[in-house]
Amino acid sequence: MKRTPPKTKSCADRQEEVLEQMYGHLAAGMLNAYHHTLQLQPLDRENVSCPAGTHHSAPVNGKHRLPVNIQSISPWAYRISYNPTRYPKYIPEAYCLCKGCLTGPYGEENLNFRSTPVYMPTVILRRTSVCAGGRSVYVEEYITIPVGCTCVPEQEKEAETEEVNSSLEKEKFKVPINKSEKPSSS
Repeated sequence: MKRTPPKTKSCADRQEEVLEQMYGHLAAGMLNAYHHTLQLQPLDRENVSCPAGTHHSAPVNGKHRLPVNIQSISPWAYRISYNPTRYPKYIPEAYCLCKGCLTGPYGEENLNFRSTPVYMPTVILRRTSVCAGGRSVYVEEYITIPVGCTCVPEQEKEAETEEVNSSLEKEKFKVPINKSEKPSSS
């Protein structure tokens, strides 16, 4: 007698409208505000690079004004992160275009400063392997995403070395652990 393998029930994904409603309750104001204020114009150009040395003067009529992320002294662009197991599936993530910051009079890059990402906590829905009522189950998950870049002073190498070695200087100020020993008074 030939046995037929048991049929595995497939778990259908939730409808986009249902996920959007679930997500809307969780993200109230967090990621939604971010998505609505995004200016993704740089995405239509491939290989966006650091605009060092270009003076960012806005045109008088204001029609061709560059987005804030490109006008910044720490400019950034966006990559779209895609993950089919989360909602939203597509999330724009900022990345810095310059190593330094554009602080010169004509927008020259200054390596005494560095461009660094700014992160924002947000919530997403993550699809699990659990199936309920023939539909995938989603759980909320908190993540941080880069939303822009900012300019911070670059630490000097000497200052970093001093900080690392500063514990050696403090050796003479250590108090003995054994209570019977008394610290030497110098």
